[in-house]
Amino acid sequence: MRYNLHMGYHKTNLKERLTQIAWDICNEQSWQQVNMRSIAKIAGVSSTAIYRHFTSKNDLKAALMIRGYQLLSHGTSLNTSNDFADYGAQYVRFGLRYPYIYDLMFADTDIDINQHPALQTISNEAWDEVVNGIKRNLPNLPEKEVLIVAYNTWARVHGLVGILRRPNLCGNQSETLTWIENNLEEYLKKTRNVDFTA
Repeated sequence: MRYNLHMGYHKTNLKERLTQIAWDICNEQSWQQVNMRSIAKIAGVSSTAIYRHFTSKNDLKAALMIRGYQLLSHGTSLNTSNDFADYGAQYVRFGLRYPYIYDLMFADTDIDINQHPALQTISNEAWDEVVNGIKRNLPNLPEKEVLIVAYNTWARVHGLVGILRRPNLCGNQSETLTWIENNLEEYLKKTRNVDFTA
């Protein structure tokens, strides 16, 4: 979504405008291209105005990460009627559709989420969704094994995103990767019965 830069302050929330501008830049060019002064210029406000809403660039980063988790949660919900394959497939598609946002959420190590309670909460909720979904689908699994399966599920999905984003590095495996990307649910169903706890 693009903002009409002729909007007045009374027509939209400035913090939301600034967040959206930063989101657009990050989504299209990566977080490294997000610049506080440039955002203020695009929004048509002074450089100091942005710091009334974000005390630092990391505060803005946290806001984008929260928005990413919110967007991800709209497409992924692991409950009793959902299959792990469907959940994982939507997760992978998010990573492929929003690669720079995905990197910001899961590959950035330059932020302490403990300093951003809202980010910490939504990040924990995403993890709890995986753990609780495993408990519902495998109710007899001991707690320790639930966590093992959860971590392996998490790792598999993240690993798959990384591989599918770099098919040109996989040589003669590219055809297989294309099939996987086009048939994510089937692929994940074929691999879900692997016993990671053995």
